[in-house]
Amino acid sequence: MPPAAAAAENVREMMARAAVGPVFIAPYPWNAKEWTGVVQVAYDGREVTASVNMSYTAKFNPYAPVLGYPSVRYGCDPLFYYCSGRAQPLELPEPASKAGGVLVLSYSVSPGDCNVTDFSYDIWFNRGGFRLGAGDLELMLWLYYNVDPSASLPAPYWRYLGERRLRIAVDGAWQTAEASAYVHLSQGSWSVLVFVLRRPVRSGTVAVDLGQLVRAAQETLNGTPIDLERLNLTSIDVGMEFDGPPGVRLTCSYAIYGWSAEP
Repeated sequence: MPPAAAAAENVREMMARAAVGPVFIAPYPWNAKEWTGVVQVAYDGREVTASVNMSYTAKFNPYAPVLGYPSVRYGCDPLFYYCSGRAQPLELPEPASKAGGVLVLSYSVSPGDCNVTDFSYDIWFNRGGFRLGAGDLELMLWLYYNVDPSASLPAPYWRYLGERRLRIAVDGAWQTAEASAYVHLSQGSWSVLVFVLRRPVRSGTVAVDLGQLVRAAQETLNGTPIDLERLNLTSIDVGMEFDGPPGVRLTCSYAIYGWSAEP
């Protein structure tokens, strides 16, 4: 295949998507440049499963500790230029200041041979439409990982902002969970804030107080150019960032048994 055709095929595979009710699913191997194998996400009417069975020899960005983010996505996704369906009680986009309710996710992660950088929420805030630029925010909540976050979020690109307390429930028991906060502020593009649970949850049912999460993000970002009061909550994704050494077979997977928003 000629280089231009190979690049076009890579983009098609990277941005492939399929609608499943009010969400869409995507394999999204965005940083795998030269690779063979399969990265897929499927829905069988009961659960979503994502599986990785691949090897690679080159990344687009060799410094990023991630090959892809097979994921389930809800809202108007600024990366895919695509809007899913809308469902009560969380109809996106909406002003970030109105974010509320509880996100409930039942899942299990099978790390296999992969470095699981994170199994996470990836939540997007912007000023409207599909634009992403300076002042917009990507907020991640890492629920599970099997790699030291300090290795995945190295200084000076990432700045450690201390510890935060988040209101979550694990298997029905509400608690105040400790989370480490890291930020990368960009003047030319969107910025990224990551909350990393100090006690990762590999499997179970995790509920997240969305309003409290957004408030914690705003408090963490005080003194920075990011003002969530001026932004819309546009998309919420769930998926797994995975990585591993080149030239070896990487296998890992996850399953989502239920995902809902509750008032």
